[in-house]
Amino acid sequence: MRKKFFHLPTKYAYLYFFIPIALSIIVSTDYDNDIWFLLNQGRYVVTQGIPYIEPFTIHEGLDFVMQQHLAATIFYEVYHLLGAFGLSLLLIGVNLLILFFLYKIALVMSDNRKPLSIFFAVGVNILLLMNFIRTRPQIFTYLLLCILLYLLEKYQKEGKIKYLFLLPLLSLLEINLHASMWLMLLLFMLPYIVENTVSYFRSPQKIRVKVTPLWISLLFMIVFAFVNPYGLDAITYIFTSYGNNEINHLIFEMQYPDITTNAGMIVYGAILLVFLTYMFLKKTKLKIRHFCLLLGTTYLALTSYKSFAFFILGGIFPLVAYLKEYFSKKQPLTLNSPLYRKALLLLSIITILPSFFLSYHLTNPLEKVFDYLNDCSEEVVLYTGFMEGGYSEYRGIKSYIDPRAEVFLKANNHQKDIFQEYYALQATGQLTPEEFLKRYSFTHLLVNQKDDLYPYLQSHPQNYSLVFEDKNYKLYQTNKE
Repeated sequence: MRKKFFHLPTKYAYLYFFIPIALSIIVSTDYDNDIWFLLNQGRYVVTQGIPYIEPFTIHEGLDFVMQQHLAATIFYEVYHLLGAFGLSLLLIGVNLLILFFLYKIALVMSDNRKPLSIFFAVGVNILLLMNFIRTRPQIFTYLLLCILLYLLEKYQKEGKIKYLFLLPLLSLLEINLHASMWLMLLLFMLPYIVENTVSYFRSPQKIRVKVTPLWISLLFMIVFAFVNPYGLDAITYIFTSYGNNEINHLIFEMQYPDITTNAGMIVYGAILLVFLTYMFLKKTKLKIRHFCLLLGTTYLALTSYKSFAFFILGGIFPLVAYLKEYFSKKQPLTLNSPLYRKALLLLSIITILPSFFLSYHLTNPLEKVFDYLNDCSEEVVLYTGFMEGGYSEYRGIKSYIDPRAEVFLKANNHQKDIFQEYYALQATGQLTPEEFLKRYSFTHLLVNQKDDLYPYLQSHPQNYSLVFEDKNYKLYQTNKE
């Protein structure tokens, strides 16, 4: 008799769901810095409509694709109605849906082995919560990818075309929620097309029914992607926004994983563990689709920290199908035990209790600085660094640059490579502060100690007066001649 790895009764295994639920409540109050430009963009869409020329910075005439316009609108509407608490509820709700579909995918992959499905759903969701479940459009991408995988696995198992009907809708949602990640839907679908195409050539009569609907669904997904305000520009946005050396060097999440760092060790360790599992446990044959997902998402994970999330979904999760023979099948679920009900009640209290002690306030350390700037009688032309620009624009003051790095690439705005200019000032020193400041008529400059303008402004009091400071930032005003 084959030895099983896991013997915990299903009714107790379900209690593990409380771990990611509790963690999601805690994580939900860690509002990402990107929330400022998202709220600003959402407010603009609600009040002004979809923009095609960038309206938030000091630069004029930049062509603009608001590639997350629907996600930004959702964030803004939720914040407008319920405040920061609403953003937390949104994040928790989306994560619960992700957790639900992770579990459903695992059930399909494992032939209804519930303890194994719970174990993987909880583990994968915790990995996502550690770094990727934040108030960003990517949470919608992860949810849509989970739904996509669930539908494709159900189709693969049952061969019913009804599971493919929703795929074009997923494409429509993703292109409007997070256009730069739309291609990931196709990349996650391709392994299923490859497997069925290979099977067709092996036995044409048997597999023809499966492979043809997949190709038709892929075609409809591409067609539905054109239903967005920017057309082809939104679909191809990823090609003009990623792979830029300056962005990759300056933004941590876009960098190659460094094995000497904690984050890098997690990435390489997870990849190594998955591959070793496939190498040493050989009782189950690895499916072609899962092998393709593994290779593709491993490549993505090695290209940037941000893409590790796709490895978690596409590289780690298929292990469920590979390990299913080591777990018992179809354990009954019984919820009548008094002990189980008491444990459920206790864990519910423990899970919800931290929410009463968390701070549901969306604050920014620059609030007082911008209170001062908003009270200025003169027109403000403001310099900010990369991280501060989003909050500046949310407060109604146009900035030099903000965290939407790809917006400042000439490949997207068709006017000027502003990010390269910023990189030359801050990272390489190829652009001196004197040369940079001659290009713009800044009335105010907001800097911290990491900014290369910081020592220059300090050493030129005859040209720049310090008008506001706190422990992190200094605001200078240009002296009028």
